[in-house]
Amino acid sequence: MSKMSTLFRDDLMRFLLIAAVTAFSTTLCSAPWVETDDLALRADIQYLADSGVISAPVTTYPLMWASIAPDIEQTDMKNLSSGQQMALLNVKRHMRIAVGKRHTARIDVYGASDAKRFTSFGDNNFDKNKVALSHEYMGDNISTKIQLNYRSSVDPDGKVNQGQKATPDGSYLAFKAGNWVVAAGAVDKWWGPGLDTSLIMSSNARPLPALSLTRNGSQAFETPWLSWVGPWTFTAQMARMEKGRVVSEPYLFSTRATARPLRGIELGLSWSYQWGGEGQPGSIKDFLKGLMGKETCADGKPSSTCDESNHSKLGNQLAGVDVRWSDTLWGTPYAVYGQMIGEDSSGSGKIADKAKLYGAETRFNVLTQRILLNLEYTDTQVSCGGDEDISQNCYYEHGTYQSGYRYYRRAIGSTYDNDAETLTFTVLGQLQNGQSWQLKFRNADLNTNNSDLFPDDVNLGNTVSKVAEEVSQVDFQYRLYELGGRITAGTMVTRSTVGVITDRDYDVYLKYEVRF
Repeated sequence: MSKMSTLFRDDLMRFLLIAAVTAFSTTLCSAPWVETDDLALRADIQYLADSGVISAPVTTYPLMWASIAPDIEQTDMKNLSSGQQMALLNVKRHMRIAVGKRHTARIDVYGASDAKRFTSFGDNNFDKNKVALSHEYMGDNISTKIQLNYRSSVDPDGKVNQGQKATPDGSYLAFKAGNWVVAAGAVDKWWGPGLDTSLIMSSNARPLPALSLTRNGSQAFETPWLSWVGPWTFTAQMARMEKGRVVSEPYLFSTRATARPLRGIELGLSWSYQWGGEGQPGSIKDFLKGLMGKETCADGKPSSTCDESNHSKLGNQLAGVDVRWSDTLWGTPYAVYGQMIGEDSSGSGKIADKAKLYGAETRFNVLTQRILLNLEYTDTQVSCGGDEDISQNCYYEHGTYQSGYRYYRRAIGSTYDNDAETLTFTVLGQLQNGQSWQLKFRNADLNTNNSDLFPDDVNLGNTVSKVAEEVSQVDFQYRLYELGGRITAGTMVTRSTVGVITDRDYDVYLKYEVRF
């Protein structure tokens, strides 16, 4: 303990204090959820939702097992195709592992020849090397997990704000009150239909320490006035961001609601609001002002002389919508989806300064192997000075909160940060024995305007690329169950062009996970 950093010790003690107080003062129920670390599991859950087996919305992670368990348990296998049967069996197997043991200890070891620049759903290993030890307890009245991580590749000089080598990320405490789950901890989240990234909340950065409230089941409203909404979910969290920012330790309030009014469509609304912090108004009254949509002038002028195009909400706000539509064509399932997230809201209440994400996917069987094909496009080339402005350098940025919509340098939303245009093609194959493979082709134009708000500061502005860069990447990984655990082995080839200089990198990575 004498070598543990002050930040890590404070975070851990805060978590343990919350856990102790809550455990002794409240009757708790376990609340297990589907995490963001398994793309194959997510693909099967989405397939079952598209097929009508699962009625709950499934584009918000962590995804509560309670929201999908009734459909999973009650479905008659005889009414399903062979692909749907394999997907259902895989989801059942994961669910029974998740809820079937009271105590679960886990060891994760990850190593790579170099740190990954980009992450995606199921692959958030952005540290070069990492070891994680955890113990999870699922009792009748409480669900809790203590996790300790050690990252050997953190900048030893501390010039790059990556946090400490030892962290409690992944730890949580959760309890159920009626149909709601209250949780405290630092858990990875993913909001939206995208597989490669999300514009507002992804696992690209370290998980934020937060207090959250989430609807456990997703049953539709019983009243005829609202029953048309269909099954729905809701989650909200209040997170505390890190020290060492331009505005130290601000809060981040985020909320998301989803609904499935029809079998083939899922709608989502998301909102994040950065407020408070050192030197900034941080009272409950100040928070409520932002919550109620009070405005400020983006160029600092008094509201009486502020141009209408410069009206902006208080704090650093992002909000937007997403939609996913699925159907079949000539017997083949397909889906299209989109996400639109605005950097700030205009004075009229409309979402402005929008980044966009679009995707399409299909799936089919080859013998006993399930294949998913996914194509995803993102565009974060956003200018915030009105319709005629083309300067960019504003998405995920803010005049007061100059560290931006980032946590320890990494964007909380898109893994490509601002001013990027990307196209990603993902192929996922799943075998009957639970093994899977993934092939991902990335083409990314990074920092397309070739400028940055903070070109000489590694911790501010666009931290993915300070200059215009063209990246092409092929990433292949295979996941199998051997040596009493799960092994993920991968290789990656990256071609990067900056100006007239082109580099090629060849990397390998390996992860071993075992549970007791």
